[in-house]
Amino acid sequence: MGQATGFAPGPFTARQAADRGLTRGRLREMVKNGLVRRVMRGVYVDASVPDTTELRARSLSLVIPDGVVVGLRTAAWLWGVDVTALGAHLVVPPVDLMGPAGSAATRRTGVSGHTGPLGDSDVALRDGVWITNPARTAADLGRCLGRPDALASLDAMLRLPTLTAEVVTQQLAKFAGYRGVVQARELVGLADPRSESPMESRTRLRAVDAGFPAFEPQVEVFDDIGSFVARLDLGRRADRKAVEYDGDAAHSSAEQQAHDRRRRRDVERCGWGLAVVTADMVLGHGLAFEHGLAELLGCGFRAEQAAPAVRRVGSSRLGCVTHGDTTIGA
Repeated sequence: MGQATGFAPGPFTARQAADRGLTRGRLREMVKNGLVRRVMRGVYVDASVPDTTELRARSLSLVIPDGVVVGLRTAAWLWGVDVTALGAHLVVPPVDLMGPAGSAATRRTGVSGHTGPLGDSDVALRDGVWITNPARTAADLGRCLGRPDALASLDAMLRLPTLTAEVVTQQLAKFAGYRGVVQARELVGLADPRSESPMESRTRLRAVDAGFPAFEPQVEVFDDIGSFVARLDLGRRADRKAVEYDGDAAHSSAEQQAHDRRRRRDVERCGWGLAVVTADMVLGHGLAFEHGLAELLGCGFRAEQAAPAVRRVGSSRLGCVTHGDTTIGA
């Protein structure tokens, strides 16, 4: 390994290559011919070197300015958490950097720069790179990302064995007056490590923002003799109502669709009501998602009870209203 470039089996920058006599034109040619691959903007490695977290961490260390640490989505990735915006680990993620309060945010193509109060207790050394620790990473994700991605990221971060919602809430105490702290405090209260995918997290949040009662992730259903029947994406045990997210990749084949139909019939035989939602319903601007949940729960809407982002979708909305003696969504 490293024979194609003359470098040791590790990452190097274009400047370092030039210092060793490898011109930019020659470097581009080697990339084109498959001898060298680009790890991230400005950083390369011999093509025979396997892609690992350690390699990417070492690559980051070559381009991070002094006094700045890796943060947000990239820090989460280095802690082993695949947050919403990163996608699969096989895709090089964007580089998020965090600088101390009062400094200028790093501006560089392919880099998202942020600033905030940054002390020694907020950072840790991982694979040779200084990054925000899990609690600080979660706090920044909760306050800096948009609501759906923020909740999905918090759900994922809380699956780390050393991290709890209480720890993240304590971390947020230092951010009084900073952008997004109100959102982060709210979403930490909603975060749940049992959520198994970003789309499940987004589905749960859209239901909450529409004023529906809370759904619990990964609810197990048993029949009358106690035999396991299914595990549902989101459920309400009290009234046996559930929401299933129908992801395109996992549910596209005819065989899988037939299996899903049998499974859902079994669940309904156990007395559960089901609403099946798709990506278009969860991510789109229409009202199909809210209408489907309203039919499932047997409730109507009041627009003033919904989150502002949901109210902007349409004019006839939202929030469950009282029917008879039962208030749904109270």
